Amino acid sequence: MPKRKYSFFMPAEDHHFVKRSVIYARMWLTDFGRILCGIVFIGGMVSSPGLHIDAYLLPSFILAVFVTAFLFAYMNRPRLSARRILPSPCSAGEFLIYDVLITNQGRYPVRDLKVSEGVLPYGIYDAPDHEAYQGYIDWLKPQESVVIRLVIRCKYRDIYELRCLLAGTSFPSGILRFPVKIVRKDRLIVYPRFLVQSDFLVPFQRVYQPGGIAISSNVGDSNEFLNTREYRKGDRLKDIHWASYARTGKLIVKEYVDEYFIRVGILLDTEHASVWQKDTAIFETRISTAAGIADAIAKKDYIIDLFAAGDTLHHFQMGRALAHLENLLELLAGVEESKQVNFPQLFEQLTPHLKQLSSMIILLGDWDQRRQELCRAIEATGTQIRVLIFKDKPLTLNPDRDVTLLHAADQGKLLR
Repeated sequence: MPKRKYSFFMPAEDHHFVKRSVIYARMWLTDFGRILCGIVFIGGMVSSPGLHIDAYLLPSFILAVFVTAFLFAYMNRPRLSARRILPSPCSAGEFLIYDVLITNQGRYPVRDLKVSEGVLPYGIYDAPDHEAYQGYIDWLKPQESVVIRLVIRCKYRDIYELRCLLAGTSFPSGILRFPVKIVRKDRLIVYPRFLVQSDFLVPFQRVYQPGGIAISSNVGDSNEFLNTREYRKGDRLKDIHWASYARTGKLIVKEYVDEYFIRVGILLDTEHASVWQKDTAIFETRISTAAGIADAIAKKDYIIDLFAAGDTLHHFQMGRALAHLENLLELLAGVEESKQVNFPQLFEQLTPHLKQLSSMIILLGDWDQRRQELCRAIEATGTQIRVLIFKDKPLTLNPDRDVTLLHAADQGKLLR
């Protein structure tokens, strides 16, 4: 997720003060308690211009009730433990519905208990109005455990830390709670939003991989038979040399060398120095499109090399027996923007990998002299490339080749 950029004009839900105030107001006061607070406020406003003591009786009485309720809530603080049961990660823009196991560790039963997440980090929000939200427990006996259901709205991709839960009982007043903090740290991963790019076209050719990739378990197209050897545990049945088995009575398997298979690189440009929300949206579109393209390529049984170009070059391989799409999405969830990318240094780091790549898909945030020279240098090594540029504003230079230009509104667009 792009680094948080504070602004007075940002949505109210993103202001930390507003976020904290809403959560604690919801935990401290019941619905009836908020109504009484409104009466106190209106009563105080109406009676303040006057000098009649009678006008202050109702607000003063309600304040006395609040003080009494506070004392009862403090004395009835629950002793609880909690454990989140998080499901598989969701994507940005979705709701995460998960269970929480609450255990009463006190000596007395707990009534009218409300449980909620504490102040959540920027990018995710509590969703008590969701139909699946079940944050109330009517009765909880000592040492008894109950599973409740909470909901979080995940607005942005990132790797978050859930630090604590809040729990409080409104018994016996029914208007006020004294919430206690239950420290429980869990990691929450929110994948980038993406749409499967099932028809995405990739220029490719089968490229010789010196010695093959050992971890690929000889899945590649082997063009030469090397020799035979005795069977080892884990060898595939399709590689058994049945003629040798018939002669010797022992399992003999065939070995191959010089594997040829398709290996596609995805180069993600993370340069992004703008502070405007619209430019942030185009950066997120770049991330989402990279995830969708990787998903489409992985289904074709290709090897994928993801290169995230930033302050340091992050290299990740997936496909076949190497890794799964979920591992790549986890990497993309934590990708942050860079103020400036050193493209000459980037090419030096890419050079050892280019000879093994069938082709490379390059996702850029603009087209200028630096990026143009990078694409030319990659093509000079014999690697076929396809360039996608993500920008709402005019490009710095006119492209000297065929490119695909995408805008923020194109997120989720099917590419060919």
